[in-house]
Amino acid sequence: MGVLYLLSAGSCAHKVGPRIVVEKNSEVLGRLPIRLIDGLVVGRNAQLSTQTIFELMEQHIPIFYIDGRGKIIGHFIYEKQSASRLLRQLEIFRDPVRQLELSWEVIAEKIDNQRDLLKRYEKTVGADKLDKPAKKLKQAVDKLSAMQTLDELRGVEGLASKIYFATFPDLLDQKWKWKERSQHPARDPVNALLNYGYAFLEREVRIAAALAGMDARIGFFHANDGRKDSLIFDLMEFFRQPVIDRFVLSLLNKKMIQPEHFASTPEECRLTDDGRIVFCNRYEEYMAKKYREYGDKTSRDVINERVKKFSAYLNR
Repeated sequence: MGVLYLLSAGSCAHKVGPRIVVEKNSEVLGRLPIRLIDGLVVGRNAQLSTQTIFELMEQHIPIFYIDGRGKIIGHFIYEKQSASRLLRQLEIFRDPVRQLELSWEVIAEKIDNQRDLLKRYEKTVGADKLDKPAKKLKQAVDKLSAMQTLDELRGVEGLASKIYFATFPDLLDQKWKWKERSQHPARDPVNALLNYGYAFLEREVRIAAALAGMDARIGFFHANDGRKDSLIFDLMEFFRQPVIDRFVLSLLNKKMIQPEHFASTPEECRLTDDGRIVFCNRYEEYMAKKYREYGDKTSRDVINERVKKFSAYLNR
């Protein structure tokens, strides 16, 4: 079981019986049984037949359309929402006390995850370099309980992120230069990978939230301003460090990604087509791997279970 990526220019997929046939420039690349497909990701210059879309939707298999940065442009996801669950979610997130409690939980867990990731590198990097920022992150978590507003929480979260990313150069192989976190656009390969990885994380969380019956539009920490699905970005905070940052550091430090996998202009650094292929292949291997610290579960299992647990909390 896995996710099928259709990203290269000239690639297309169509349904033949119980299988999806993938072609590129009229050459058949593979034939996959539909029952083995967990999801489909389609790039700007790829094509998907109408019959394939219908079949995947009938089988409740999610389809995502992404741009060259990995950003989701649109999607088809089977959702298990009901009016009562929607009203319950809206009721909770409109309650200022509950909103603050939930935001505190997310930010506390995020900062703990930042600290845990730094501690994972103590043996290879040296505790002398990581002990001070780890203590500062612990102090940031301790401050959260005194925060009385969302803006105060956001201030602590922002400070913790600065401390965490200031330490990132120490975690990287020396050939990868890092100055600061740059989101849109990415200014260097490390930021390009983080941005691409977070876009993939958004896809994972969207699927998990839909399966848990939550409405992606109604969040509690990120602004509900209609410009983005706030709940998805709230839930993503649980997984940025233990899933994506960990993966990106592994890609770079184990030399699975090389400088030639990036294309840079004065305005932006992005993965090349070959770089995206390497990323997707390694990402699926990583997401399917079971980890002892996760109780022999995969990262995808952890995401689904954590989101399901969060949804259950809303229904108490």
